[in-house]
Amino acid sequence: MAGRSVYKQRQQEALKLLGDGYGCTELVAVLADKWGCSRRTSRRYVAKAYAEMVADLGHVEAVDMLTAIINRLERIARRAEAAEQFGAAVGACRTLGELAVSPHRNRQASHFGRFGG
Repeated sequence: MAGRSVYKQRQQEALKLLGDGYGCTELVAVLADKWGCSRRTSRRYVAKAYAEMVADLGHVEAVDMLTAIINRLERIARRAEAAEQFGAAVGACRTLGELAVSPHRNRQASHFGRFGG
């Protein structure tokens, strides 16, 4: 059983790797192998790190992250079409729709612009 300092080090490492772009499932497997612990234990560390990361995101950072994701998906769709990989292009467009369009689907139409209210 790991002590408090080891627990904190592992959680910090999991947080760093989440920030580097590892997905949760992939990260659980990598850390379980690296630390020699069970996937269940590794999953607990990753869950705590993920909760800490989400708690630290402010509104502006969340908007910036969403903007970066949308930009990346648009690039992926464009490159996939150029390479005639239409399945990947459709997948990127579908994900774009889920992120950018679906949350606004049930909103009332309103005037946009400087004098809108």
